[in-house]
Amino acid sequence: MLVASIAGAATWGIGVTVFRGALVDRGLPDAVSEASADQQAQWGYGAQLADLGSQAAAMASLAENEKIAAALADLGTSLSQGAALLGELHFDDQPPADAPESYSPEKLAALASSVATLSSSIPEFADPDLQRGETLARIAFQINFDARDALKLVDKKQAAQLPPAISAGKADSPEAAQTVACLADHSLIEGTSSPADQELLESVVLARALDRGYALDNTLQLNAARGSNATAQAAEKQRTALNSQLRTLRSALPEDCPDLRLPAYELPENGLDRLEKVAAAAQSDYSNALLAAAGNITGDQRSTVAGVVNSALGAQQSQSEAERILRSRAE
Repeated sequence: MLVASIAGAATWGIGVTVFRGALVDRGLPDAVSEASADQQAQWGYGAQLADLGSQAAAMASLAENEKIAAALADLGTSLSQGAALLGELHFDDQPPADAPESYSPEKLAALASSVATLSSSIPEFADPDLQRGETLARIAFQINFDARDALKLVDKKQAAQLPPAISAGKADSPEAAQTVACLADHSLIEGTSSPADQELLESVVLARALDRGYALDNTLQLNAARGSNATAQAAEKQRTALNSQLRTLRSALPEDCPDLRLPAYELPENGLDRLEKVAAAAQSDYSNALLAAAGNITGDQRSTVAGVVNSALGAQQSQSEAERILRSRAE
């Protein structure tokens, strides 16, 4: 008899299912047999994360180099956290993941490649869910960056060749790519909640990413104008990268979509006196909006948006005190 079990825990509005031992006809528990295809796909992805997490943790305990061991432990933690957020679906006839019995650079490279490949293609679901999509994007980018960081310690060239997160499914050419529909109701840009009409979800998350990016650009421009020469140079350098990202995001929309950039952006109270903090908050808003867009846009433009996220977050992750992309349940 085929026996299935689920280890489940989730956040950001994803339903929680925990099953232990109950069986129904054909060996499937009610929680599995009655679950939607979307839910089972989520659990299946979680199970793959858990298996790779176990391998990373085992390899971390075997590595003698402290930096490599720490990097593998971080990777294992991120993979296990992702699995806990999504839940896991396992069958009794599935053999457990092979745990490494020794460490070697080749085994680390193989593990990093498996993690990056898994992160390059997240599931697509029949029914959109903004919070689930953002969660998957956070998982994908966190484990991808962690895998790169670990592999860089033994082979920087090979690490650079790993597939980026959510990079699968790119159109054959930009001309052949189907664009995301224009957003007619600009009042939906405000906030972070899901629109009542789920047909508008892709348009809303892309418009929000552009809006947050334009707001960040406005803040950086003010910072450059009012700051020291060093501050101005750093802000202008950041603006150059940011505007390149925004042009790429804009290319995911039809050319005749109205411009979403506003004539002016309102600063918080006393914002001019603390522009660096305002810019940091605007950067965080932009990053969050990018992750929501990457996880919820499907089809040809998914990899376009994900490429922007990789560029924006990759620069942040290279900093010594970078904020984790994958949040804990309490955050």
